Amino acid sequence: MSGFFDGERLTAARAKVAEYPQPRSAILPLLHMVQGELGYVPRDAMREIADLIGITPAEVLGTGSFYTMFKFEKMGRHLVSVCGGISCMLMGSHDLYRRMLDHFGVGSLGTTDDGEFSFELVECAAACGGAPAVQVDYLFFENVGADDGVELLEDIRRLGLDTVYAERGSMTAPLSPGAEEALAAGPAPKTAHPRAEAEATD
Repeated sequence: MSGFFDGERLTAARAKVAEYPQPRSAILPLLHMVQGELGYVPRDAMREIADLIGITPAEVLGTGSFYTMFKFEKMGRHLVSVCGGISCMLMGSHDLYRRMLDHFGVGSLGTTDDGEFSFELVECAAACGGAPAVQVDYLFFENVGADDGVELLEDIRRLGLDTVYAERGSMTAPLSPGAEEALAAGPAPKTAHPRAEAEATD
């Protein structure tokens, strides 16, 4: 086999397939392996995955296309995902998205001529409290008004994503720092209401 899966990649892919009782269960890890390096999954790589696990390329595409995180066309340097869920839509995300596309001269799912940004409207970014929400390379920016989106992206182009995210990125979506630890610890013990405690001592 030659192509994406050759040499060390092929060895790693075969080891990943061997972890599963059924080879076809390795579809998602192999798709992640390809996209992690290339930024998308080309058709040749889908055929290679199919050969590795003994299914058809159509089955690989059918599985991968169910998940919006997998891309099957070459993407720009930054992926801009504007939430189109109900909360964000009511707060103007569709207008925000249209203004971004008009400013950069691309259509939905398009990529700018310089390859800097690709755009998509997603079903829900799970940040309803910060609507309208935008993700750039899956980093959250909340409360992005229709007039703010173009400025946000131009600043990212000029200053870099890390700098802009450090200044304006969301610290609350989808979870605030430390929230994972708090959730893992479970609910705090309930304490009695002060009146109930007073009655208990009477």
